[in-house]
Amino acid sequence: MNPTEVRPGIHWVGVNDRRLEQRGGAESCAAWVAKEGGAMRQVPDVMMLTPHGDPLGTIGAPEIGGQCIYVRELSAHLARLGLNVVAFTRDRGEGKPPVESICSGAWVERVPVGPRRFVPKEEIGPFLSDFARVVSQRLGAHTVIHSHFWDGAAVAQQLAAGRTWVHASHSLGKRKYAQVTPEERARHAERFEFEGRACQRSTWLVASTAAEAEDLVHLYGAPRERIRVIAPGVDTGRFAPPEDRERCKEEFGLAPGVPAVGTLGRLDPRKGFDLFMLCAERLLRRGLDVQFLLSTGTGSDASEVEARRRLERLWNDLGLRDRLRWVDIVPQERLPRFYGALDVFVLPSRYELFGIVMLEAMACGVPLVATDNGGPAEVIRPGVDGLLVDVTDVDALADAVGAILKSPAAGREMGAAGRQRVVTGYSWSASAERHRQLYGL
Repeated sequence: MNPTEVRPGIHWVGVNDRRLEQRGGAESCAAWVAKEGGAMRQVPDVMMLTPHGDPLGTIGAPEIGGQCIYVRELSAHLARLGLNVVAFTRDRGEGKPPVESICSGAWVERVPVGPRRFVPKEEIGPFLSDFARVVSQRLGAHTVIHSHFWDGAAVAQQLAAGRTWVHASHSLGKRKYAQVTPEERARHAERFEFEGRACQRSTWLVASTAAEAEDLVHLYGAPRERIRVIAPGVDTGRFAPPEDRERCKEEFGLAPGVPAVGTLGRLDPRKGFDLFMLCAERLLRRGLDVQFLLSTGTGSDASEVEARRRLERLWNDLGLRDRLRWVDIVPQERLPRFYGALDVFVLPSRYELFGIVMLEAMACGVPLVATDNGGPAEVIRPGVDGLLVDVTDVDALADAVGAILKSPAAGREMGAAGRQRVVTGYSWSASAERHRQLYGL
């Protein structure tokens, strides 16, 4: 069977449905590919490298977030343009098949290197050379390499000689850790090194925003002529305004008829969920009749568990348990209903390179309030489809949310304008076509 013939959602795991051993390095994986790969011998037109982030992982699980959605959707839409796309990621030992279809023409292959468990991306470096040796067997003469994040760049630099190499950062270490101690920065030296190499050695650098492009130039010395700004997209057919918003509220345990403000994301302090809670407390103290909805994971690794504990303490200390409903990760198929339950979506990130959840909420016709540090400042038109506030000013965040809540008609107009902006300017089809042209395919 050819992976390009696998029907969407059908898992194919090879001859006799046998699995790899629970442990084994590059040699055991290479042997498996040679002996049992079968369909895996298909030479891809585009090789996506995303070692730490599984494009078909559970969104909200450790380090499964916007980058994974980005790779999955871009791969699917490239396949619709007639390209064969394979996304390589590390097998995290979660029981997923070695090969899994995204759609006809695009699939994920999980490389069994390192321990069969979650490994934080900061600790994945020792396994990347083995990863590169395995995936090198799948390169064709004209395969384009598209790496993601610094770990993808570390693999790509071992494979890219004489071929087109496109790199997308998704997050920039020198921006993300600009305000930390020297000791903390030293922990990320490997990341800075590979980000710098990608900026100097790749054929093309893809930035999601103009601000990211400027960071690539000024922080890493990237040649401006090799940078292309290509925004991500959103599926506006799936993410659309619901006709039954009050029913959406009920589905998430909210009271119908009461305005709702919400946000969601991974348990990462940079996502600013503490700012969201502080904003909620201020709005309630001002006497607004409003309820809040927050969706995160429960925490799987030590840092996420600690982040959850800190947020729970704040949740209790602020007396929010009766007015802020905190739910687990919302499955992808229910996300449109989550957004549909909201009257305002808040993106309180301390820094957000882009923010795909922003596009999803806008596509669902929900007005936004976002902090102005990063990508949202290039998407949201203040007063038209949302409001932007200083990332350091919680009172301004509460003022902005309160202003929309006090004028429901204006909020509906912003939501409609945001929906139109996404439909006309942020489609995955357009993004995929621009990437195809960049690949030269």
